[in-house]
Amino acid sequence: MEAGNSMSKPPLIQLALDYFDLPSAIAMAQLIHKDVDAIEVGTPLSKAGGMLAVRSIRELCPDNIILADIKTPDVGGGEAKMAFDAGADWMTVLGAAPLDTVKLALEEANSRPGKEMFIELTGIRDILARAREWRSIGVERMVYHRGWDEGNLSRTWDGQDLAVIQELIKMGFKISVAGGLGLDMIPFFQDVDISVFIIGRAIRETPDPAATARLFRAAINACWASSASTGGSRFEDQAAKAVRWGVSEMGLMLTVDGRDCPGCDTSGRFCLGVKTDIQAPAGVNSQQLVDRIAASLGSGERLSVGSDSPNSFYVDLGRFSQINASNVISILSATGNALQHFGQPANTEAALTCAGNILSE
Repeated sequence: MEAGNSMSKPPLIQLALDYFDLPSAIAMAQLIHKDVDAIEVGTPLSKAGGMLAVRSIRELCPDNIILADIKTPDVGGGEAKMAFDAGADWMTVLGAAPLDTVKLALEEANSRPGKEMFIELTGIRDILARAREWRSIGVERMVYHRGWDEGNLSRTWDGQDLAVIQELIKMGFKISVAGGLGLDMIPFFQDVDISVFIIGRAIRETPDPAATARLFRAAINACWASSASTGGSRFEDQAAKAVRWGVSEMGLMLTVDGRDCPGCDTSGRFCLGVKTDIQAPAGVNSQQLVDRIAASLGSGERLSVGSDSPNSFYVDLGRFSQINASNVISILSATGNALQHFGQPANTEAALTCAGNILSE
C-alpha cells in the first residue's frame, strides 16, 4: 500500500436499523440520527413494518439520508415508487433480480430528483460479469455486502474483496460496504474510494451508540486525511505528532515533560523522531499493557510497541511497514482498548479526533 489515501472526501456513515420491530428502531434512530449521515430501514424492519417503518424514520430524521433496504426481487418500478413515496432517498434491488426489474427501478429513481437505487450484491457470485450488465444500463450505486449469516458463520473480509471493489470502482460504481464492520476494520479499506460505510451492530449494540458513532467518524476522518498521501518526512512528523497528542488526549503522560519544549517549529523540539515514550498508568504494568496493544495489531506490526521499564512503554512508528494514517489510527485504537481492558479511563474518541485534525493539516 502507499503512504496514505489520496481521496479527500471521507465515506458517509450509514446506520443499519436491522430490527424486527418498529418501536426498537425508532428508539435507536432518535438516539443516533445526529451522529450519522444515513439511516437504513433494514430488510427485516422493512418486512416487519412495511412502508410505515420508512415513513416513521423519515419523519423522525428529516435531515438524514434514508435508505429502504427492501432488496426488490421483482416489480422494480412499483416497489421503487412505494419506497420513494414513503420518504426514502435510496432503495435497493436484489442483484439476482431480472435485468428488466433493475431497469424499471432505475427509471423510477431517475424520474425523481435526488432519488437513487442500489444493486444489493448478497448471494451474487459472478459479481464483475453481472456488474457490466448493470453499468451498461446506467446503474451507479452498489452495496458490496457480507451477509448477516455469513458474518455469523463463515465469511471474513480479505484482499479478494478489496480487489473486486476496486474493479467495481474502476467501472464507475459508487460502492457502499456492509457486513461485520467494526472500528478495527476501517483502516482495512483506507486505500479504497469507499462511498458509504454501513454499520449496524458495532454501533447499535454498544453502551453508548452515539459516542460509538462519533468514534467511527473520527477514525474514518483520520484515515481519509488528505495530507496522508503526501508521504515524506513532513508526513512522518505529522504522524508522530498525531500519536503524541492522541495519547495525551487519551489521558496518558509522555515520559518527557513538554512544558520546556521550544516548540514544534524548532529543531530542538523534544519529540524529534517517530518514537514516543509514554508513562503507564499507575497500577498497570507496562509489559502487560504492551502485550494487550500488540495483540490488536497485525503480526508484522507488533514490534512497533514495547516496554521501556515496568512504568513506561513506547510506540515507534518507524517499525511499522508504512508510516501512514491507517497505522496511526490502529495504534491509538489499540492503546485505548488496552487501557479500557485494565479498567483505565481512555477517551479514544478525543484521541482519534485530535489525530485526524493533525493529519489533515
